[in-house]
Amino acid sequence: MTTPAQPRRESLYATRSGAGALLGQQLATRGYLECILLGITPEGVEIAANAAKAMGGPFDVLVASFIRLGSNLAPIGAIAESVPSEMDPDFLPAGNLLDKLAAAIDESRARVSQDVVLYRTQRPVRKLTGRVAVIIDGQVIWPWRVLAAAKAATQLGAKQVVIATPVATQDAAERIYSRRLEFVCPSIVMDKAGHPSPYGDMTGDTPERLRSIMIAHQAA
Repeated sequence: MTTPAQPRRESLYATRSGAGALLGQQLATRGYLECILLGITPEGVEIAANAAKAMGGPFDVLVASFIRLGSNLAPIGAIAESVPSEMDPDFLPAGNLLDKLAAAIDESRARVSQDVVLYRTQRPVRKLTGRVAVIIDGQVIWPWRVLAAAKAATQLGAKQVVIATPVATQDAAERIYSRRLEFVCPSIVMDKAGHPSPYGDMTGDTPERLRSIMIAHQAA
């Protein structure tokens, strides 16, 4: 007897552009009209671009990467731009993992350096001094990447940092709130693994990455 296939869950948003526009409307309603939107590479770039278009404001990209001890394991932290890593405070590595952890951090740092060239051709992020910076990702399952990006925006001079995304897990939202950061998210999901297909127009990692690189270059 064969087990019946699980039905495919319906996407939360028909398109990334529509989700970005909705997020932009919510940000505007909350009074974030003079902010600069910063899309985290790669998933947050298209969302941020469309949110900025809906708000009539500027956007740019921040480069970030998760830190993982294995490709099939949940991330234990993240790195954004050139700031120190953001680590899961609950992760307490044993002595035999320290070398592996150091190697994982170095790998993530190298990936960030490479993506700065791909997404911004090594140009600096737009000036954030004295501005409100809104960090945007495509889906926040784990909070470390948006928190690392928030750290980067603060170091770049932002007077306030807001984190926004069309969809996030409840666990990630609670972690963000615990940092006393403003958080804007129209769809919170209880599943710790996040939503399997939040956007109806998702086409796979490589096409999405190429499209986000093209959009990021337009931000220049």
